[in-house]
Amino acid sequence: MIDNSIKVGLLLSQVIIIKNNLWKVVNNEVSSSKADVILHPIRMRIIQALAGNSYTVQELLERIEDVPQATLYRHLNVLKKAQVIRVEKEQKIRGTVEKTYALEDGKAFINAQEAKEITPEDHLRYFISFYTNLVGLAEDYLKGDVDYAKDGFGYHQLELHLTDEEHQNFLNDYKELLMKYHLKARSDRRVRTMATAFIPEKTKKKGDQSEDK
Repeated sequence: MIDNSIKVGLLLSQVIIIKNNLWKVVNNEVSSSKADVILHPIRMRIIQALAGNSYTVQELLERIEDVPQATLYRHLNVLKKAQVIRVEKEQKIRGTVEKTYALEDGKAFINAQEAKEITPEDHLRYFISFYTNLVGLAEDYLKGDVDYAKDGFGYHQLELHLTDEEHQNFLNDYKELLMKYHLKARSDRRVRTMATAFIPEKTKKKGDQSEDK
């Protein structure tokens, strides 16, 4: 069985299957899809930090160092209103209430049936947004002191020829590998972002006579 932290990490990397579940910002009555909420670069970082963990605002600031506290609060509120995260506990400290945040169970991903509710146009829009975020990560990395071989920076595309059964076996093996290396943050460990996309070839529509000769 895949634990929730792995499931979140896996399915966020395939963010095109996020549910088109509408939410409303009460103060200005602006509606947006859940995918639009999650696909913001800062909110994606918050979700990744909370995958399998629960943190206070101060602990999140230590893990997302370049985000101002006021900005972090604003994005936490957006995620909370969208029911992607929850306040796990509250503790009074020196006259203020310290909140600990965690991911809502089952709210950062959907099943295949729910994914059918999303239009092809929105799927493509979410896909583009997801990879736009990756471009930002790559740009930030390339501005630093890079050592491609040591850092393990790279990108590649590979075609796999698989039956449905072989594809499912591959996914099971892939999940087990993620479980093995989905380790807790530590001072001697470096964040290494891995993003995946599984894109099957187009199936021929019924009645399509354009067969390969």
